[in-house]
Amino acid sequence: MFLKLIANLTLGVVLTFAALSIFAQTLSGELRLVLANEMIATETLPSNLTRAETKAAVLLVHGWAGQMDEVGDIYKQLAAQLAKQGIASLRINIRGESEREASNFLMTSTFESRVTDAQTGLDYLQTNYANAKFGVVGFSLGGATALKLIGDNPLALNSLVLWSTVGDPGTMFKDLTAEQKQQVMQDDRVTLQRWVDVTITKEHYLGYKGYNIFTPLTAYRGAILSIRGSEDYLVPAEREIFAAASATPEFSWTIEGADHILNVYDQPNPGYGEQVVQATVKFMVSHLLSNKSQR
Repeated sequence: MFLKLIANLTLGVVLTFAALSIFAQTLSGELRLVLANEMIATETLPSNLTRAETKAAVLLVHGWAGQMDEVGDIYKQLAAQLAKQGIASLRINIRGESEREASNFLMTSTFESRVTDAQTGLDYLQTNYANAKFGVVGFSLGGATALKLIGDNPLALNSLVLWSTVGDPGTMFKDLTAEQKQQVMQDDRVTLQRWVDVTITKEHYLGYKGYNIFTPLTAYRGAILSIRGSEDYLVPAEREIFAAASATPEFSWTIEGADHILNVYDQPNPGYGEQVVQATVKFMVSHLLSNKSQR
């Protein structure tokens, strides 16, 4: 099922915002962690629950050249709102990207290393939240990473929310000129002009090619919500994703006027990011905490 919802998201399966108030509204606690693969992460816990009492936990995977809090701290805001509803979360710093200024924006990750980092995060949640159901949120390239994680763990995850997602990770650098492609292959790196100058290595450039993230989704039967702006520069991937997955339900929401990063830095702020956070929290509550949620 493919539905396009615009402006105000109305999902029959999603709890109303008023219904969410039955959960604790106190602020959550955060723990800074170094996981098994030396990846830095932040765990956000509901303040009124122990890990054993927590019934849901969500992994947050950031986009290309991003970091765990994401643009405009939108992942940090999401983590706090999830915690208020009794849902723990783990946001991770992808190695080879999240170092950002510390590495002068030198990109050394590969898609495989991204998925390894996401798997490390999921493993941590499964180890520490034995009584929980699990979800994942992916932003941009984090969406493609989340899709591969779902394909690798179709029975472990119950809910997936995609923000401005990339489809095929091999399209990441399709806008490179012939000269730039030649330079990265010959010199092992090339600097690209993005919001800052970002240098990609040959390993990084080649490391996103040749992956089929769609076919393995057949075994996934959880829920999917995909959100993107009408002004997103990426080609929408929802039809491929929904056609490949055996997900129930599948929803797509296009926010009219929103760009790839949901205009989080615009002044005045149009509030697209807040809308996406609220919709994501409602979706996770519905599919991870509701008695009607599957598996």
